[in-house]
Amino acid sequence: MFLSGTQYTPSHFNYLVDHGVSCDRMAVEAEISYLDGVDTSNVVVDMTGTYIVLEGTVASTSDAVKVERVAEAVMGAGRVMSRLISMGTPSRFQLLA
Repeated sequence: MFLSGTQYTPSHFNYLVDHGVSCDRMAVEAEISYLDGVDTSNVVVDMTGTYIVLEGTVASTSDAVKVERVAEAVMGAGRVMSRLISMGTPSRFQLLA
């Protein structure tokens, strides 16, 4: 089953949780590659022990959140470390004196 857009729930991935480390990375890579409108070509998925590590760049913070949510849905809550960097235009803010 591959994602269509952002309509998923963690229960969609119950068949993957606690199955073993061997295909965790491939499962996360496959699922994030099907996110509509999110360029994941600069995202690297790696394993550190039993944790998935997401590294690379995405266009916006909302894209980073989408990738992280999918990875957590596949791996389970608390098993994803994200080092994603948003390359979009920073939001405007005002410095207070």
